Formats: sequence, structure tokens, C-alpha cells
Amino acid sequence: MTEGRDYLTCLIGLPPGGRAAWSSELSRSRKGKDAESLRRRGRALSMLGRDAEALEAFGRSLALEPASAEGLAWRGEAHLLASRREQARADLDRAVALSPKWPWGRLLRAVCCLTEGDTAGAEKELAATGRRPEAVLVSALLEGQRGAAQKGWDAVNPEIKARPSGPLYAVRALLRLGLSDLPGALGDLNKAAELEPSAWILMQQADALNRTGFYRPALEAAARAAALVPESPEPHLQAANIYFDQAFYPEALAEMELALKRRPDDAGLLSRRARFHLVLGRMAEAEEGLKRACRLAPESGQLRFERLNVAALRGRFAEVLKEIRGGALQAPFDSYLTGYVLCRRGDRAAAVEHFLAAAERSGGGFAERCRFYALVCRVLSGPKPAVRNPPQFFLCSVGIHHPYQISVENLRALDDCEILYNNLGDPQISDFLGLFRAEVRAVTRVDNEPAMGRVRRIIAGVRRGKLTGFVTRIHPFIYRRIANDLVTVCREKGITFRAFGAVSLTEVAWSLGVSAREHGSARGPFGARVFDIVFLTNHPEMLEPRHPTVVYCIANDQHRKQFCAVVRERYAKDDVAFLLAGSGDREQEVVSVDIAGLEAKLLSLDLGTVMYLPPTRRGTSWKN
Repeated sequence: MTEGRDYLTCLIGLPPGGRAAWSSELSRSRKGKDAESLRRRGRALSMLGRDAEALEAFGRSLALEPASAEGLAWRGEAHLLASRREQARADLDRAVALSPKWPWGRLLRAVCCLTEGDTAGAEKELAATGRRPEAVLVSALLEGQRGAAQKGWDAVNPEIKARPSGPLYAVRALLRLGLSDLPGALGDLNKAAELEPSAWILMQQADALNRTGFYRPALEAAARAAALVPESPEPHLQAANIYFDQAFYPEALAEMELALKRRPDDAGLLSRRARFHLVLGRMAEAEEGLKRACRLAPESGQLRFERLNVAALRGRFAEVLKEIRGGALQAPFDSYLTGYVLCRRGDRAAAVEHFLAAAERSGGGFAERCRFYALVCRVLSGPKPAVRNPPQFFLCSVGIHHPYQISVENLRALDDCEILYNNLGDPQISDFLGLFRAEVRAVTRVDNEPAMGRVRRIIAGVRRGKLTGFVTRIHPFIYRRIANDLVTVCREKGITFRAFGAVSLTEVAWSLGVSAREHGSARGPFGARVFDIVFLTNHPEMLEPRHPTVVYCIANDQHRKQFCAVVRERYAKDDVAFLLAGSGDREQEVVSVDIAGLEAKLLSLDLGTVMYLPPTRRGTSWKN
């Protein structure tokens, strides 16, 4: 699910008149100097993305009527739209204290609770608002954030039948994303944009298009949103994220600068730009941006953590440890960053206990990352076997999700490298690669560059006597083009190389096999054969039903349909396939499906889907 400020814009964003309606409201309130006119002016400015002017108008209004619940609530709304959560919560708390029965103050505070992950608080606020249509929207999003997207879906569907609107379709799209129904979500967003092309809806449409691999139409949707709210940084931030996902890093930074031009004192935008700089290896620029963000939001422990993390990456270990001991960070982040510093300076054995201490005092994904880093340090602090005739170039891979699945020899290869080319724009990958001593270089895409362009730029950086590596996901050859081209050029130039697959290949195969056996078969692998779906579509003879087979389904709908046709030729219609669905921040789940229904199910799942085909005999039902 997306952040709470997106919920809010969907809930109270541009009305059917869109930008023209709020511009008209701004004109009507322009000359008024009383508190009500200033409130109306502030809300119109906020909806049009002119945050600084909106807050100035609200400040003047509240100077005239300091006990106005409405003025405080609308200023809280403006703070939320500008991602200033602490200030929003303070204003909304005061608004509700002044007028506890006014539903909009409660409703806005419920949204604020969602931005903070406080689902219990949001539910309490919604109970006090009564059954308003807007409350149904927020309630549905609350269920989505809880992981009960189906329950939210059930609440929204009757509303869509009764009064179809852009925001309702958009909310259902977000819930469909929670149900891993990306095509359905995109369909709802297309409908929402048709009914009410508000900036927020267009930005959600851009996000869904980008997820499905259509990044150029996604950028076009973001540009349409920017035209609707030219003073707002949000569409430019959306475009920056799309460019960054596609490894167009200079273009991403250019869009980020446009966002910051519209809101130069936004600590969140400065932090996001710093993450871009971090992936690009521009440590000085990342640190400078985070220092400025910390000055703007000195109460933010997250920003202090990010600043100290970059200082550690720059090798200023003593300075970072001194600040941590001085109480700059709270547990468990103090233990985590202490372990990180110790690992970077080569004291891996000592780092282990600090990572484990951080894991003990935290939970969820952060605790998993800490335990994983402790394991990495154990591996790297142990005895290292001698390697005869080491290669000049490594093709290294990590698993899909953090903490990453990776082999011991792959870890040691990363530790040996002096230069690492990073093909992944995830800041967490940069954090992980920071555990090693290598200089990390981002692999930037260039529009209309020949297919071999990036490869030749990487190989041009290989220096005799300096071990170089290339980092990608899963296995280098699953993402066929760049890795195969790297091998081709290495052979042309006489560069010795070695490739590593992530442990996740066998772990995913094993987990799917276990799930399959639980569904009624004692037969089982393993050696499972692992394939890319496009390869199998082009080489159908390689798909043999007598072998357990794992298939990575990174392909468009056309390739998926062609592959399902191949499967139908080789398997009985009541044989069973198992699909591991869900990727990114969505929960993964194993689902089973008959071969007869495979195509419809596979087309509804996202690009990260993995398929397990158990061994069978044609014409004999595997289930029996």
C-alpha cells in the first residue's frame, strides 16, 4: 500500500472540477482578509500544491482565530500533503480536542494515524466519525494496510456500485495491488483517470504502469499530473522514482531537482535525493543533503541514522562511534550502526554481537537484516580457502528480497573485489554492498544507447590486478542480455570470469517442492531444473514432464500465453502447477492451479512470480 498522504489526496483531493475548481476558489478568497477567507485560500493553495503559500495563509487565519478547529484541521491536512507528519499530528490533535464531535477532524486524524502505521488509532478515530462515505474509503485503506485487502475490497465494491467515482476506483486499485492483482489494479486506475483525472490518480496510474514494465507511458502519466499541479513536487518525485527504477540516473536526479525547486526545505525530499546519490556512489553529495535535512528536522532520528550511515560509508569510523556513544541514536539503531562500522573497518568478528543485539531489540524486516549481516560477518571473519588462478571478473548475484540469499563463495568473491558494478537501484543493496571494501559504481542506462553500450562501459573499467565484479538479481543469466553480453566481451578480450547464482534458486525450488508434497504427493525432487520462461517458450523441447522444473516468469502477457500453450501440450489438464506469487513489499504465497486454469491465473500475477512444475507422466494426473 502507498503512504498516507496518498490516501488523503485520494480522499479529499481535486473535486470533479479539478484544478479549475480550486483555482476559482482561490480567486474568490483572494481579497478576503477575515479568518474564514484565509482558511479557504489556504485550502485552495494546498490542493494546488502551493504548500508554502498555503501554510502562510493558514498562519494568518489562525492568528485571527487561534481556537478554530477547522483552521487547525485544514492546516494539518496541508502538512500531511507536504509530508510533514509531526506538524500535521500536532494540529489535528488540537483540532479534535477543540471539537471532538466534528467528523472531519477525526477523519483527518485517522489518515494521519495510517501514515504512522497506527492502525488501531485509525480504527478508533473512524469509529467516532460515523458511517460517512469518506470514512468507508479510509476504512478500506485501513484494512489494506493491515494485510486484509479482501475485507477492504468487500467494503468498497458496494460504494462503487452505488456511486462510481475516480477516488473509489483508485482505492479499489490499491486494494487490488495488495491482492497481487496488478492487471486489475491498472484497469481500475485507467477507469479512475477516465472519470476524474486528478493529479493523485494519474500518479497512481503511473506507478502501476511502471510496475508492469511500461515506463514510458508511466512517465507520460506523471507529466500529465505535473501539468495539473505545476507548483507541486509530487509528480516530479514520481517521475524521478520511475527513472531511477529504470536506471536512468541522471534523468532521475534532474526530476528530483525539479521537485526540490518547488519545495526546497522538505527534509523528506532531501533524504530521497541522498539515497539516489548513495546508489550512484556520490557520498559527499549524499552527506551534504542529509546534513541539511537534519538541520530542517532536528527531531528526526531516521535522518540522523541516514547521515551517520553515509559517514560510515565514507570511512569516518571514529567520528560515527563517538556520536553513537554520545546518544545520537536510540536502540536498536545504535547497535546496528556500531556493527556496520566495525564490519567496514575489518573487525567482522566484533561486529557480529552488535548486529545480533540490534536484532534482539527490534522486529520485522529490520531484525532479519541485522541477523543476515551478522551471518555475513561470521562468514567473512572465518578462515578463507586459497584460490588458485583467481578470475579477473566476477558475475555476482543476490536473492530477490532483503535479507538476501547468497552463497558463501559469492560472499567471498564480493569481499575480494576492489570494484563492484551495481546493476540494482535499491538503496538497501547499496547498504549491503557497503559491508565490503570495494568501490561501488552504478550501471547507468543511456536512452537509445546500443545494447552493448553498458557492457562495454563496465569492461572498460576492468583493470589488471584489480578484481572487478558485477552485481545483479537472482542469477546473472536469468536476466539474459547484460550478463550474456558481459561474458561475450570477456571472451573477446581474454578476461577470465566466473558467475555465481543466488542460493535462492535452489531454496525457492525446495520450498515449492515441499509445498507441492504437502498438497498430496510423496514424490519429490530434487535436482530441480531451473529455467527462464522466455527461454522455455523458445526451446519447448527443454520442458520435460518427468523432471521437477522451476520457471521464473519474468515476461509479458504474450510470452506467458505462449508458454502456457507449451505446458498444455506436455501436461494433462488436471495436472497441478504451484505458483509463488508476490514480490516487492507484498506478502508471498504459494497457490496451486490445474494446468487447465494455469493461463488465467498466471496472467493475473505479477512479474516476480515463480512456478514449480512437479514431475509427472503425460496423461496421468499428478494429483492422483
